[in-house]
Amino acid sequence: MTPLSVALVDDHLLFREGLRAMLASAPDLRIVAEASNAQEAIPAVRASEPEVVVLDVMLPGVSGIGIARELLRENPKRRLLALSMVADEAHVADALQAGVLGYACKSQSAAEVVEAIRTVGRGETYLAPQVSGFVVSDYRRLRSGDDGVRSPLATLTAREREIFELCIQGNPTAQIAKQLCISPRTVETHRGRILRKLNAHSAVDLVRLAARWGLLAQ
Repeated sequence: MTPLSVALVDDHLLFREGLRAMLASAPDLRIVAEASNAQEAIPAVRASEPEVVVLDVMLPGVSGIGIARELLRENPKRRLLALSMVADEAHVADALQAGVLGYACKSQSAAEVVEAIRTVGRGETYLAPQVSGFVVSDYRRLRSGDDGVRSPLATLTAREREIFELCIQGNPTAQIAKQLCISPRTVETHRGRILRKLNAHSAVDLVRLAARWGLLAQ
């Protein structure tokens, strides 16, 4: 049987090495690419065409969810598994809305993560036990076409969500512009729209909202 090809995208080298070693013990899985950020991940996936991409959600610069959107825009048939320390409603809902097939947590056992990869490799949905019932029911509404409210950030566009993530990480305008390959003026325009949509008045307000919604990295 041909092993399932897997790409790993995580900015923590130690975690990536541990995951690689763990998967090496599974004869039906094979690592074909690794990356630590969007600049590395997208060309690596293009070159290796893995059957499953395992993505950390909380990456520096463009988030794992942003990478997922880009990979699926290029090829909607790609199978993506989000693997993260966070399992709050907003991040899980955003990842599922972006098109990932599964959401696993780094707090799970090695056997559970391996099973999550295999499940997504079969083209099936996987949700960690830690994922709240709200998110599961929300995902079902999304799949059935019911446009219920999914997260506090539901009014933001994909680009606005990326900029929101970078803002709450404390990145200045110039750095956000550089990471997203857009002009500082465009960043400011998006930031203004984000503030209006979220009824906020400053970057400090955005951080407070993110903390209230459980969106800040632990």
